[in-house]
Amino acid sequence: MNTQKLFHNITLENKGLYYKLTVVFGLFFFVPVFGFLYFAVKYDILHDPDIPIFFIALLTMSFSGFFILRKIFDVIISMSRNASGAIAVDLKGAPATIAADELQGLVTSFQALQQELQTSFRSLEKKTSEIFTLKELSELCYITFNTEDLLSITLERALKLTNADTGSVLILEKPKGNTFIVEATIGQGEQVKKGDRVDYAKSIAKYAVINKSPLLVEDIETDIRFGRQSRTQFATKSFICMPLKTISDVIGVLTISKKKSHLPFTQADVDVLTPLLGNAAFTYDNLYLLKENKESFRLLKSMENISKTLNSSLRGSELFQSIFREMRDNIPYESAIILGIDKDSHDRLFIVDFLTSPSAEINRDNSYVFKGSLFDKVFQQQSSLLIEDTNQLSHPVDREFFINHGFYNAIITPLTVEDRIVGLLVFCNVIPDAVSSAHKRSNTLASTLALALERERLLFSMAKRHQELETIRQVGGALSTSTFDMEKVLTYTMDMIRVAMNVEAGALMLLSGNELKYEVAFNLDMKLLS
Repeated sequence: MNTQKLFHNITLENKGLYYKLTVVFGLFFFVPVFGFLYFAVKYDILHDPDIPIFFIALLTMSFSGFFILRKIFDVIISMSRNASGAIAVDLKGAPATIAADELQGLVTSFQALQQELQTSFRSLEKKTSEIFTLKELSELCYITFNTEDLLSITLERALKLTNADTGSVLILEKPKGNTFIVEATIGQGEQVKKGDRVDYAKSIAKYAVINKSPLLVEDIETDIRFGRQSRTQFATKSFICMPLKTISDVIGVLTISKKKSHLPFTQADVDVLTPLLGNAAFTYDNLYLLKENKESFRLLKSMENISKTLNSSLRGSELFQSIFREMRDNIPYESAIILGIDKDSHDRLFIVDFLTSPSAEINRDNSYVFKGSLFDKVFQQQSSLLIEDTNQLSHPVDREFFINHGFYNAIITPLTVEDRIVGLLVFCNVIPDAVSSAHKRSNTLASTLALALERERLLFSMAKRHQELETIRQVGGALSTSTFDMEKVLTYTMDMIRVAMNVEAGALMLLSGNELKYEVAFNLDMKLLS
């Protein structure tokens, strides 16, 4: 044991440069000098006066060389210690202590520096890829006017940046925002498809909307915020929900799961997604506003055309049909129906006019007692009602009107004039993708139709009043020119009344003593009346 320790102490392994320098100096100086002295004594050459001078010069030169080497080694040792100390402080994973061999310390320091440079290079490559992806998406934002393409490409780039396989984009349905609609999906197969609806209240994604900040879950089964079993659509226990934020609100979320490395997501993944989604949300909001602006312009143009139609010479069904066709530019419906209120029975609706496909088989003679139905609900709340699935209806009138005619969805809008409902406008079988926007525009379009319906009512009332006045004038004229033949005067008067009131039969009774006596009648048998 002592022998091994002694051997270890005298070897050059794990020794410093000074120790090695001393050994080298001894081998290259002291051994030759002692050999020279030995042979000088043996062969008696010391009496030569030049030998001491040569010997002193040799010693001087040797020690000078040793001193120069010592200075060089001092520089090397200082460099080694400085490099090792700096790397130990600045670089992660670098050696914490300085090696006994200063040259080995330099090698170790350079190796640590090389590793750090490689790590930095990989990080730089990643950052370059991220910047290129952001640049690519930014360029796309200037050339695309399709929100679906924008969201699909954003999801694809997000998966690439986070090295993940599965994700989806959920947009909040307007105006209520109580449902997510899947606008883009990758890697989720049949479990989650584009167009699927997700209940906002039951979705974890709602927390990203409520807090307006990213939701990072490393393990949902151990996360104290949830603590439940992982669901199949996320594919892993770790996932990210990133809010799509515009200037004023959150319009949806992007979910990412299933990392290819099978590692949990980290804050670094969130940080890299933030600028990407910020740019995408800003562009999506601009495209949405641009779309709304175009729709508003189209709606305004339709309102202008409908206003011209109202001021035209069109009357009755021609007027309504023209308005129906103009409305179709803003609401892509299959059937449009006007329901009026029966003047003799205010709890009954009748069909005023309609524009529909032949398969609907709607008749203008149809009427409906609407008490307790969805029509009654619209009257009570005085606002439009959206029916997304008519198969859920249970009231007999609702089923008769919608299901029996093959209508799978509908928008019921009250026709209001001066806070008074004069009828209902019903759009049926609206294209599903346009139902939400059509619901918002229906009130505006219905206001013009309400004016048309009210105008027709007033024109009808005016024509009727004119007819009544004309009848009175004619009766007065007959009386003034009468030959005082009472029977002829009464018969002529009853004919005028029949035309004015548009009735099928009638009779006039006059008081005779204490009794009423039939004097004249039309379309009645006087013998049976006597």
